[in-house]
Amino acid sequence: MKIWLFQTGEPLHSDKDKPRPMRAMNLANKLVESGHKVILWSSSFHHQSKTHRVRTYKKIKISEKLEIRLIPSSGYKVNISIPRFYDHCVLAWNLHKQLKLEKQLPDAAFVGYPPIEAAYVMSRWLKMRDIPFLLDVKDQWPNILVDIFPKPLKFFARCLLAPYYFLAKKSMRNASGISTHTSGFLEWALKFSNKTRCEGDFIAPLTGPNDNIDSDELSGAVAWWLSQGIVQTSKLRVIFVGSFSRAFDFEAIFSVAQELREQKTDCEFILCGDGDRDDELRLKSEEHNNVRIIGWIDRPKIKALSNMSDVSIAPYKSTEDFVISVPNKIIDSLMLGLPILSPLEGEVSFLVNKYNVGYIYNKDLSLSECIKRMISKPKLKKVLSDNARNLYKSKFEYNKVYNELVSHLQKLRN
Repeated sequence: MKIWLFQTGEPLHSDKDKPRPMRAMNLANKLVESGHKVILWSSSFHHQSKTHRVRTYKKIKISEKLEIRLIPSSGYKVNISIPRFYDHCVLAWNLHKQLKLEKQLPDAAFVGYPPIEAAYVMSRWLKMRDIPFLLDVKDQWPNILVDIFPKPLKFFARCLLAPYYFLAKKSMRNASGISTHTSGFLEWALKFSNKTRCEGDFIAPLTGPNDNIDSDELSGAVAWWLSQGIVQTSKLRVIFVGSFSRAFDFEAIFSVAQELREQKTDCEFILCGDGDRDDELRLKSEEHNNVRIIGWIDRPKIKALSNMSDVSIAPYKSTEDFVISVPNKIIDSLMLGLPILSPLEGEVSFLVNKYNVGYIYNKDLSLSECIKRMISKPKLKKVLSDNARNLYKSKFEYNKVYNELVSHLQKLRN
């Protein structure tokens, strides 16, 4: 089959420095592995680095079965900003112009959502040509845009964004099926678009391949951590690997770090990443000798650190979009065999409690109490760790998830 993928805001095979695969790369790789020819459409603007891959439309041949097509857009510096809205409009318009030139049609397609404008353009083009496609809904746009506004202005914001609501709902209704990463997200998308559930709908968690890190890479990573003064220790080590964004409640970590230090409890926190709050978190960490802030780290360093650590923390704020999600940081922790500490309600809370892979801290069970439990029961960590690995293998294993998604795409054409 010839299958089109449309996905923006993610790394691509053509990017430098061996980017970590996300949905687009993972699905493209599995489709090619299954013998299909893939054309991956994406933006020429690199969302993570805020730079342009190229400035014009470009085709990049990765292999005999994989081609990338880059659509130019204007770019932006801040994620939530007027320039980003403009960028998405430019991207959609340029995609529309390019699609008008297409003569060879795909057998099926997989369309990432958001961005709303480009997803609508692609979905409409596919629908008009009777080409089956999945719309992959990963975020609650445009609802999350309305949520940014203060409560008195939400009605005004919703009116202002009415065109986006129209385009979003139309894209979902045009789709042969909606794919999402959790059942909660699928329920939201169906309710939002007033669409009846159908056989085309599919749930594919946001998992990724278990990197094959060779011994030399791992040894180099261990040596790097040693140069940072971080070695295997008897104290409980809690780690965070992700973005330093406002989606996380880091204040809870600093608060419990101070409490544990005052109580002389043997525990340390290592927070790895970068983002908008980098300077703020580094400044706060200077007041806590049991909190270390490390910058962005690659996969070998993540693996080496996890081998020297006891538990991961995912301090997500319980906003509606995260409550119905299982973020990839949670799945990464399961894959690494690290028990999870999180305050996140909903899907994550259900997983953690049902499969006994960590603790959900809240008003009934504080983060401090969770940590003290793990310190006082040394055998507990092994139980939680084994449960985490087993849960990953049964529900989130990369080959299982993406082989099933490839199979589902194949059936759309039949």
